[in-house]
Amino acid sequence: MSDRWFTSPIENHQRKTSQGLVEYADVGQGSAILYFHGTGAGNDAAIIMEGWLLDDGFRLIVPSRPGYYGTPLSCGRSPNDCADLAAELLQQLNIDRVAVVGTSGGGLAASCFASRHPMLSAALVLQCALSHPFTSRRWMPPHLRSVYPFFKYHRWCLPILRLGYRREMEKIRRRPDGVVEGMSGQRQAEIVDEEATKSLVPLLAESELRCSQHPAGVENDWANAVDENWLTPGSVNCPTLILHDSLDPLIPSAHVEWAMNCIPSAEHCDLHAGGHLIWLGKDGPKMREVRGNFLHSHLAGGTSSSE
Repeated sequence: MSDRWFTSPIENHQRKTSQGLVEYADVGQGSAILYFHGTGAGNDAAIIMEGWLLDDGFRLIVPSRPGYYGTPLSCGRSPNDCADLAAELLQQLNIDRVAVVGTSGGGLAASCFASRHPMLSAALVLQCALSHPFTSRRWMPPHLRSVYPFFKYHRWCLPILRLGYRREMEKIRRRPDGVVEGMSGQRQAEIVDEEATKSLVPLLAESELRCSQHPAGVENDWANAVDENWLTPGSVNCPTLILHDSLDPLIPSAHVEWAMNCIPSAEHCDLHAGGHLIWLGKDGPKMREVRGNFLHSHLAGGTSSSE
């Protein structure tokens, strides 16, 4: 696999909306993709990892979700608020049709966007994404199941969660390659020596450490992860693609099963990739090909005007 991470400077823009100021990146030309980044890393990480989408002729609109970077948490705490904020941003950008991509913790807002704004949503891609709240241990990453009560009662356990988060960030500060170790799990041995993996480590670590300096968005994601269901049967009706590695150490396969239950027509691509890092590993090229074909087939004829 060639090293095609996006390493050019990323310029963030700001827009005033009825919910407040939203920060976003707007990169590339072509049919528009609205991209909701994951938990713990900012919109810069999303663009860094999605250079293939730019090479494939897509335009990436990547807002910083509320609490991350320059989008204040006051813009809205719920995934529904985040989805509505993004819809207003698209309106201001004169974009009337997008494919929606949600990665990891960004799956919450992506699913809500497709549900609440069906006229804007040409297609939905859920990649290594949450689809169900942590109502029991089976929905959680295996290494966190022993501390499930801390998440369930996060309002009372916030000091403990904050302490654990600070310790994890300190580990990454001392040893940046730990960020890939935690995301790849059993797949680590397969990807650790790839040049693409080695070049991704400092980029991901930098984004995570930057987020940890102002962790309002991360802490809000903890709250949303144990809140009410955001994806329910019949709530999403647009064409949907689900990308997941069965050995993902952060998103159990139960999330794929729930998403398929809610969206029976969805396509599921089971990957042998890099665990949570589906861009890497044996099926990295397969992921990009399947996703590219899906996006091109459902975005034909959409409007994505630049101002």
